[in-house]
Amino acid sequence: MLSSKLEINDKKAVVRLEGTADTISSEIVYNDFEKALNEGCSEFEFDLSNVEYVCSATLRAFIKAQKMCNSKSCEMYLSGASEGVKDVFEITGFASIIRFV
Repeated sequence: MLSSKLEINDKKAVVRLEGTADTISSEIVYNDFEKALNEGCSEFEFDLSNVEYVCSATLRAFIKAQKMCNSKSCEMYLSGASEGVKDVFEITGFASIIRFV
């Protein structure tokens, strides 16, 4: 199960995720993003330091958020991802769409 903590400071939102990003909990990613976007944020960091696994539904949530950022001219990136999580993005081709720091 995935848990999240949304922190907003000025125009930057940091979503700290923890656990396993499965199909059931994948909505958390986009819901936190949407909440921060509605509060006027223009920079979005998803901290994956404590994420063990990312499923395809969670990948879609990140892609959906990235597309929304592209249309709103805001910045989004993923931080702290393990090599295993990064590999999932690489294998699916999404690493070329989403920035890692």
